[in-house]
Amino acid sequence: MKKWILLVISLSLLWMGAQLYPVIPLQDKPPEAIMVSKENIFAKLKQASQEQPHLNYLVLGDSVAQGFGSEKTGPHGYSSLVVKGLGKEEIPLDLINRGVVGQTSGKLRHYIQKEKVQQDIEKADLISLTIGGNDLLKEVLRDGNPLQLLSEFDRVHETYRQNLSSILSHIRSVNKDAPILITSLYNPISPEEVYYRISNQLLLRWNIGLKKVAYQYPSTYVVDVDNRLRASKGDWLSDQIHPNDRGYRLIAEGILDEIRTNRAASASAR
Repeated sequence: MKKWILLVISLSLLWMGAQLYPVIPLQDKPPEAIMVSKENIFAKLKQASQEQPHLNYLVLGDSVAQGFGSEKTGPHGYSSLVVKGLGKEEIPLDLINRGVVGQTSGKLRHYIQKEKVQQDIEKADLISLTIGGNDLLKEVLRDGNPLQLLSEFDRVHETYRQNLSSILSHIRSVNKDAPILITSLYNPISPEEVYYRISNQLLLRWNIGLKKVAYQYPSTYVVDVDNRLRASKGDWLSDQIHPNDRGYRLIAEGILDEIRTNRAASASAR
């Protein structure tokens, strides 16, 4: 993504802060969606690995799911690091990466209807999903008017949630058991920039909407990667948008932590 696009987006967000402050209150953090589940993903995968020689790990989504921005020539991106991490714990995974550059939630909704992809979903023992960034980027670039996002954010967000619900519903109709790990969106804008707080508020709203949809489906989890990336010291971007290998390692660590985490009782959202 070219620097002028990031600059225009940034200026747009700054303008929004000046003009729409009453509409988008800058609270510290919007109310979180809450999900609690008794499932121990690690124990589930460990048991399955004792019953079959290899498990299938399916990755769906956009260029971040694909691993765009990595400098590695072989397997790359967060998915290859998840495979490596679980392999050290004797959970062998065969990686099937179906990430597509430029994929939006609407395109993914149709993509998973393909026969080959449905077969991949059906045989998957673990699924990762990264989608949504292009939904916003497409709106920013539409008609060459990034300000369009200001008035269209709620519509884009709602369309994304509807698409995500359809995607998860279809996956569960084909595969009822495989844990689904969805990575949240992250903010590539530096906290030192004056428009960071406003862009971060929109990001929080987006990710909470993501969680409210995800937590309606069994064995479906959201991995908060933004906080993990922000807490790290040093550069984690390969360009203005995509992670570099260090960024992908941090995302993979978040996914692995989620897999190893025990959670307790029912699912709800407020």
